[in-house]
Amino acid sequence: MESRGIIRRVDELGRIVLPREMRKMLNVKEGSRLEIGIVDNDKFLLSKYSPISTLKEYSEAVLSALSECIDHIIFITDNDEVLSSNKKKYSNKKLSIETQELICKRDLVIKKTSEGAEMIKIFEDMDKEICCQLLVPIIKDGDVLGSVIVLAVEDKCFDTDTVKICKCFSKLLSELLV
Repeated sequence: MESRGIIRRVDELGRIVLPREMRKMLNVKEGSRLEIGIVDNDKFLLSKYSPISTLKEYSEAVLSALSECIDHIIFITDNDEVLSSNKKKYSNKKLSIETQELICKRDLVIKKTSEGAEMIKIFEDMDKEICCQLLVPIIKDGDVLGSVIVLAVEDKCFDTDTVKICKCFSKLLSELLV
């Protein structure tokens, strides 16, 4: 019989260790949430859990409202990828490691080329010339669940109202989570 993976023992508390190579490949870090399910009555399904992805409808509504107020590229993300974007080509795009690390730091990030800041590479293959970036983390009960990201192009930088609006919608998304 052919093996389909790495063999691990279950300890007395029911725990197993996920191999480092697999954790690294799937970007599973200490504290990451995993969802465990059963498939075909005899297989475990283990997948990364993104609480904010359960708010797909709400994030689409939030994105629509943000797009009415802000004339920029907008993303709503979990900690790994874009869940919603007002530019469809960015939906479900994987975030760069640098962006993932910034989201996990929990800080509001504002970068402007006019102030000499170096732009964050949101994706490995970012194809636009960005002049301003805003990253607002979405935090619920002390956990960082994602972010609202705004990118400005062609020297149309955002103002303080844009920052306030994004903070408000970030808070709204966190409050909608159970």
